[in-house]
Amino acid sequence: MENAPDIPWIRLRRGFCQVKLEDMEAARLDFEKAVSQGISKDKSDAINDLQSLITLRSKGGPMAEFRDPKAAIGLAIRLVEMERTTDNILLEAACLAESEQYMRAQELLVARLREVEGAEEKSRLKDAVEVFRRQSKFGPALEGLELEKEGKFLEALDRYTAVLDQAPDTAWVLVRRAHCLARTGDTAGAKADLRRANRLIPETATDRVMLAWAKATCPFLEYRDGAGAVSLAKRALQDEPLVQTYGILAAGYAEMGDFRRAQETVMVALSKGPTPEEKATLQKRLEQFRLKKAQREDWIPPSGAGGG
Repeated sequence: MENAPDIPWIRLRRGFCQVKLEDMEAARLDFEKAVSQGISKDKSDAINDLQSLITLRSKGGPMAEFRDPKAAIGLAIRLVEMERTTDNILLEAACLAESEQYMRAQELLVARLREVEGAEEKSRLKDAVEVFRRQSKFGPALEGLELEKEGKFLEALDRYTAVLDQAPDTAWVLVRRAHCLARTGDTAGAKADLRRANRLIPETATDRVMLAWAKATCPFLEYRDGAGAVSLAKRALQDEPLVQTYGILAAGYAEMGDFRRAQETVMVALSKGPTPEEKATLQKRLEQFRLKKAQREDWIPPSGAGGG
C-alpha cells in the first residue's frame, strides 16, 4: 500500500483480506477510505476499482454497512460502459438479479448473445439466462418477452397469463399481456389490461419503465399520457440510468410535443454506450423527433398473428 496509496482497488482488496483474518476494524477503515477516493483515472485501475466496489456494495458484500445493491447496479453500468466484455455484462446482470430486476438482466444477456460468436461465451450467457428464469417468480414472463420478439404472441400471452394468475397486480406483465392481446386482435382485452395496469401503484423500476413505455407509445389515445410517461421514466432513471429508459423518456417528451427535449434526451442515450442494436433504434428515433413525429409502437395484429 505504501507504493500505491491512492489506488482504491488495492485498498479494497487489502480490506477483503482483513475480513478473512477477522480484523474488521482495519477492513472498515480501508473500505471507508477506498469509497471516499472515487474511481481512478487510469482505465486499468478504474476497471479494478469498479469490480472491487461492486463486490463491496453487493448484497453478499463482506460488511453489512457497505452493502448497497442500487449503488452496485450503478457501478456495474459504469463498468460495462468502460469495458464491454461478457464477464462484465454477467456481473451487471448478477447485480440486477440481486435486486430482482430479472427482466433487465435477461435483456442484457440476450443482447450480448447476439454480439458474441464463441461457443463458450454463448453457453455461459445461456446458462445465466436459465438461472435467472429459475430464480424469478416471473420466469414464464421472461420467456414471454423472448417469444414476443419471435412473433409468437399467443405463446407469450400464455406465459404472461400464467404469471398474472399468481401475481395479478404486476403492472409490467399486464402491459406486456396487453400488447400481446392487441397483436392477436383482442383490442378490448388489451385496453382492459392497460386500464388495470394504470390503476396500480408501480412498485419496481421495471413497472415504471413498462408503464412509461405504454403511456408514451401505445396507439390507444385514451391511455397515452406524455407527462405521466416522463414522470415514470425519470423515477426509473433514478433507480437505474439505462439507455432504454432514456429512450422511453424521449418518447414521453415527444408525446407531450416537446420535440427539442426529446432530441436532447436521445443524444444523452447515445452517449451512454448503447449496443449496436440500441444505437440504430435511437438514431431512427432522433430522425423521427426531428420531423416532429411522436413514437408509436406496433400493436396491430400482423398477418398470421400468434405464431407458434
